[in-house]
Amino acid sequence: MMENGTAGVVVVIPKGDRLVASVVISLSMTVGIVGNTLVVIAFSLSRRLRTKTNVFVVNLATADILTCVSLPVVVLVLLLDVDMPAENWLNTLCAFNFAVTQIFIGTSFTTLALIAVNRYILITKSKETYKRIFRRKFIFLFLCISWLYPTLFVVLPLLSGIGRIGYNYMVHTCGVRAEHSGSFLYSAIVSSSLTIPTTMIVYCYGGIYLFLRRRNKQMQGVRPSKKGRGKKEEEMCSTTSESAGDANNVKRRGSISQKQVDITKSLFYTLVAFFICFAPYTIGEILNVPCRVELYTGMFLIFNSWVNPVLYGVKHPHFRQVFCSILSRRWAEIPGPAFRWMTSSSMRSAAAGIRNKEFDSTSRTFSGKRVSELVMTE
Repeated sequence: MMENGTAGVVVVIPKGDRLVASVVISLSMTVGIVGNTLVVIAFSLSRRLRTKTNVFVVNLATADILTCVSLPVVVLVLLLDVDMPAENWLNTLCAFNFAVTQIFIGTSFTTLALIAVNRYILITKSKETYKRIFRRKFIFLFLCISWLYPTLFVVLPLLSGIGRIGYNYMVHTCGVRAEHSGSFLYSAIVSSSLTIPTTMIVYCYGGIYLFLRRRNKQMQGVRPSKKGRGKKEEEMCSTTSESAGDANNVKRRGSISQKQVDITKSLFYTLVAFFICFAPYTIGEILNVPCRVELYTGMFLIFNSWVNPVLYGVKHPHFRQVFCSILSRRWAEIPGPAFRWMTSSSMRSAAAGIRNKEFDSTSRTFSGKRVSELVMTE
């Protein structure tokens, strides 16, 4: 794992590997800041995106932006040729940067759990229940919890003297200092913070799957009744009308739910991406892999900071629409524009004749309602 360099200096990770990691992390930082900022801008420009679910999406994007902002310190430390316990200034810088980065990543994961709860209640419970739970003051409380929960797990053990964080010269990065006796216990405590969000996620998405499967079976069982030729014409018309009405109601409910199902799927993909990015690092910590491998698994973890905006642009029907309008600077095409300058006469004429069939197909009711009626609704 270690190599002996000249002058008796212990070199743990070759500088070439650290240069590669620095370049990749710098690119991830740039894409992450741009992509997640685009999510926040889209939310602010389109009233159609200002739903209760998307409040949590913006919170997730904010945590990812802050994670990316902390990455320059990681790059700096990787490029420093410090292969021994560092001076106080470097330890202090690393300790602060590692702590806040852990909090930001923990906030991202906790927010994913809150999104799962939001989609579960929206799809499986009544509209009244959803509105009662996700009122503005409760949403604010949930957002506070998403930040305070990981903060407690990261900070309290350190204040209690459990573990120590700072510059880890073994892997040329900021992290838990392995020479401290409580390092393993501290890592275990921080990792345990994932237990409750993981349980929430599994329960909620499992419940959504079972609910949708039952609903699909019920919808398949509803068919318009067929009357025999010997029935009276009046009875036949009445029964056929009722059956057709029932079928149309079920179809309408299925259509409305399908839009929410598509959105739920796109948000579920962000969860899958998080686990894919997080799994190699977690497994490496458990197996105590060599430092060189740990460097790359940590680099893979950072990918999660920029992958979410890409998934929104590809899978989320509403964000995709607004992203395209922003990137092409067609402000008048943004559904539910939040500012008057976006609907000026010049912009309307520039956008004349351009229709967005994809967005209209999933938001038929939008054109018939005032924008104010759609704000903060699902």
